[in-house]
Amino acid sequence: MAETRQLNITPQEVESGKTMAIIAYFIFFVPLLVEEARNNKFAMYHTEQSILILILNVVGLILGTIGSFVCIGAIFYLINLFAFVLWVMGLINAIQGQAKPVPLVGQYGEKFNLVK
Repeated sequence: MAETRQLNITPQEVESGKTMAIIAYFIFFVPLLVEEARNNKFAMYHTEQSILILILNVVGLILGTIGSFVCIGAIFYLINLFAFVLWVMGLINAIQGQAKPVPLVGQYGEKFNLVK
């Protein structure tokens, strides 16, 4: 099993980055454009999670569209439903000031290396 990275996010970073963390779930690239957010571990952590959920959603849309030509597209659209559930979970984590990875895909966030 992969080793969990230590984020060492301070309570001050959580408070100052909470708004950008929430915004990341609606418009993922906004925290990437704001210098203050780019330097905030909490905001960047949730930006990573948001990007992962977006990738999962796009994969679900592509597979669902391709699958619709062979009458199994509805099965692949379940990926989108799962992505929506993950999105809600991530948003709730951001609102509550928690830095927990969303199930299944959240562990891959460190590949983006946004949290410095």
